[in-house]
Amino acid sequence: MSEKLIEKITLSNGLILEIWDQSHRMAGDRWLVSLLARVEITISPEYFSTLDDGEKAYQDLVAAHGNSVVFTQEKVRHFVDERETKDVLIQLCQNLKDTLVAYVGNPKFASLYVLKKYGDLKDRQNWGAESP
Repeated sequence: MSEKLIEKITLSNGLILEIWDQSHRMAGDRWLVSLLARVEITISPEYFSTLDDGEKAYQDLVAAHGNSVVFTQEKVRHFVDERETKDVLIQLCQNLKDTLVAYVGNPKFASLYVLKKYGDLKDRQNWGAESP
């Protein structure tokens, strides 16, 4: 399956929203029309300033994910007639932009998302520690 970058949007908070076409033929004249929205967020120590163990939290997340985390959202339509793929793709792309530009463009999005990923990491670590 090949991916094709459709659009790059620089948001007001400095993040870059990429929209990728991942569509492919399923069978005969039927397609899976798929768009992937992707935003890479650099992990910054300042995002952890509100935590008691901020420096350790920063180090733990960087150790687990590297210097960045990636937010993704996918929109998919199954069994689309080949003649309708372009229109469906345009509709999905517009829908993604209508919902994500404001959401991901929020000035607090990067810090909140990084802290969410840290919370997810801690949950996985705690869950693993409780396993027999």
